[in-house]
Amino acid sequence: MRFADLQNRVIELVESKENEEALRVMEEAKEKFPHKRDRLGHWRANIYVMEGKNEEGVGELKEVLKHGLWWNPEILTSDPELTPLQAHPEFKSIVSQCREIFENTKASAHAELTIQGHSEADTVIFPLHWKGSNAKDFAEQWSDENLVTKYLMGFPQSSQLFSYQCYAWDDMAVAYNDVRKTYCEFTQRVDISDKKQILAGASQGGSIATQMSLSNDMEEFNFFIAVAPAFDIHSLKEILHNQLNPEARGCIITGDQDPFYESVLEASQLFEDYQIPCKLIVNEGIGHEWPNEFPNVLEEAVRFVTKQ
Repeated sequence: MRFADLQNRVIELVESKENEEALRVMEEAKEKFPHKRDRLGHWRANIYVMEGKNEEGVGELKEVLKHGLWWNPEILTSDPELTPLQAHPEFKSIVSQCREIFENTKASAHAELTIQGHSEADTVIFPLHWKGSNAKDFAEQWSDENLVTKYLMGFPQSSQLFSYQCYAWDDMAVAYNDVRKTYCEFTQRVDISDKKQILAGASQGGSIATQMSLSNDMEEFNFFIAVAPAFDIHSLKEILHNQLNPEARGCIITGDQDPFYESVLEASQLFEDYQIPCKLIVNEGIGHEWPNEFPNVLEEAVRFVTKQ
């Protein structure tokens, strides 16, 4: 089972009010996913606090720190489900420890690259991870055999630390520089001559990939694929008005229950107004999550953006 599958299982159990089973599943998962103890501990703490078991909730958070994992302190202080713990002395101590670790770790964060797929493939995809993810975890979502045998993929990891082993693309200038730097490393490690190249991404990564293609920031990437993108409409309008790449061509894959769906529809209309070919693929009933039957959906997107 992938961690994403486990997460979906936990959500189903909690929505069905099967909290004890959810707690059991997550407790067992700690051994299988030791590098995800921060998320498992956070989720278990949420359940305990919702049940009024504040001491057990604090205990879960302390256990995570004991194993060397931690959180961006804002994740804890902004979580409404942990509000009952805000005045708890031990919770305050946990937040303080996390703040110190976060600040110390942030300085050493740097862009990285993960490569997977078929070196002889005629299509290269360069996907940018979600906010709060990393290149290794994101590459796992593209690891279907149908994808790794058909495409050559390079996964850049942002240098902007978000939490434990999690990164973001918040500063656009830094994000652009990280993508350029890792792409340069990619071209040095693999031969991509005569290959079609697509810049892709999910959520915030999808937004950055779209903006970079539209602005012609990297001439190698006229094509873009955005999965569940969290578009910044203001930034898109500025690019379309001032820096539009006439060769840009893209595809958006999203769900009609995604909280960013309205911005996707607005962006699609903007692309039409500026005569940018952009296919919109909508998964009915899907929220801000990975698409169903992704290999088939991606193939449809690739065929469109590369004019096959």
